[in-house]
Amino acid sequence: MKLSKLRKSLEKNKIFFELIVASLLSFMAIYVSIQANKIAETQTSIMEQENLPQLEIRMTQDYNQDLKIYDNNNWLFFNRGGKLLNFDTREYTFFKFTHVHKMEVDSLSLPIYAYFNMRGILSGESDGLIYQIDNNHNGFKEIELRNKLSEYGFFDIESYLQISYEDIFDNKHLEYYKISPGISKISEKKWKEMSALFIESKEKFTFPKLQTSEILNKLKKSNSP
Repeated sequence: MKLSKLRKSLEKNKIFFELIVASLLSFMAIYVSIQANKIAETQTSIMEQENLPQLEIRMTQDYNQDLKIYDNNNWLFFNRGGKLLNFDTREYTFFKFTHVHKMEVDSLSLPIYAYFNMRGILSGESDGLIYQIDNNHNGFKEIELRNKLSEYGFFDIESYLQISYEDIFDNKHLEYYKISPGISKISEKKWKEMSALFIESKEKFTFPKLQTSEILNKLKKSNSP
């Protein structure tokens, strides 16, 4: 009697159990599909990362035997990662003078042209050494200005660089660096600040023609009430 009731109960709930099993199988199929997609996306991301260009910038110096000084700085651009295309650069340079007088410090930042020889050399390669520029043998000019300005203060040449290129997946990349003094990566925000400062400056100077008198006059005007 009990067995008969159990059989009838199972027959009545057969459809219910079949629906539960079908639902569970559908859920498992969807779950497995989602996990497989995640794994595929992760593998694709890893593959892309492994094939992205990896830029490195180094600076070297050339010694001038006649002048007995290192008068030319070279910046070498290396790609240690995946191949790249359409490599290009944009640069903004400033002559930053710090005036020290009676324990007071004033700073002056002059936008300058022609510090770099921006007719740089493209190697034609997409990895290894891909590009190089130099500072147009301006080392002698720097020494000349340092000697004339030493009693008033000191200066640095600050240069900021935007690098653009495309990877093998046709994605465009922009990277930003400060390459003088020293070499360090900077944020896009910092690049935009320096770009705006250069572009909006009413007066710009050509470095090889820059005179001590111009710097001191500009400093005097900036400190005038």
